[in-house]
Amino acid sequence: MELLTDSNSVQIAPPPGETAFVHAASTSDIDEQAALLRGWNQTYEQISAGRFSGSLLETQIDRVQLFREVTSNSLQQTGSLPEGTIAVGAPVSLRGNATFCGRLCDGRQLHVFSGNDQFEFFSPRGLDIVGFILDERDLRSALTSDELEEIMPSLARPHLRFADLGALKRMLDIFSDVCEIVAEPAGSAHDPVRLSSMSRDVIAAVASGLAHGYRERFDVPPAKRALIVRDARDLISEWSQDFTCIADLCRELGVSRRALQQSFQDTLGVKPSAYIRAVRMNGARRAIKTAHSVTEAATLWGFWHFGRFARDYNTMFGELPSEAFRRYHGTGDQVDR
Repeated sequence: MELLTDSNSVQIAPPPGETAFVHAASTSDIDEQAALLRGWNQTYEQISAGRFSGSLLETQIDRVQLFREVTSNSLQQTGSLPEGTIAVGAPVSLRGNATFCGRLCDGRQLHVFSGNDQFEFFSPRGLDIVGFILDERDLRSALTSDELEEIMPSLARPHLRFADLGALKRMLDIFSDVCEIVAEPAGSAHDPVRLSSMSRDVIAAVASGLAHGYRERFDVPPAKRALIVRDARDLISEWSQDFTCIADLCRELGVSRRALQQSFQDTLGVKPSAYIRAVRMNGARRAIKTAHSVTEAATLWGFWHFGRFARDYNTMFGELPSEAFRRYHGTGDQVDR
């Protein structure tokens, strides 16, 4: 995703009563750059020589704030977040000498910012970083019971955290998807149900990224794995389109995220997240038979990026959802692919 590179600031305000917007801006002044990100009390000092240029793309859905910042020069960044918030930075490009809160970083770690303490970031030339700012309560809701005990205390102070490459890619992908959808001129981009699904998926992606730094001490006995999968499948079926998340399953079953994943991989050969997505995809397939549009069916089952939904649907069922809709209703769906 490209940021605006002119000197203007462009904002897309949310419709009345809805909390979603996109704001893009660029500047040649480091003080203006430091002030672009709402809610952050931060100061930038330019370290390397040369004319500065920077840009920021920011979006918000419900209580979740997302941003992408690009800066040309090496900077010393210091500051703090509002109390009760957690921010996680996922580098897109971080090359050269860089330290975060006194530790060397090379782009393979998550940068955790806490509202409880100040941070210091010596960023290199050409920094490109994506960030997610969450209410601490929302993050807690997306963590399993054991993760709450092990991870939350560590989030009280800014630090670097090991990032699984798959989790890091997921965070970058979901950022691009959210910005693309929120910037859509169509009113459906600001559908409260759709925005709620987006917010839920963003929070889950960040929680999953943080959880990869946590290592459970014990493996699940092989005899117990099939029972965990059986009980999980029953719950997923019972909850239906209430959009089961991994943390909900783990809390209900009394198991860790790693235990659930280990059990699904060993028993079914798939990750629990992939299984849940397949169940939702099948739910959307059935909903297409009676829904007024593909959009309605996709939204009903928590799919908010309709282009990605159409591609994944085609991969799974061998036809586009619009083709299935025409087969059942004898007409096309103008909104979907």
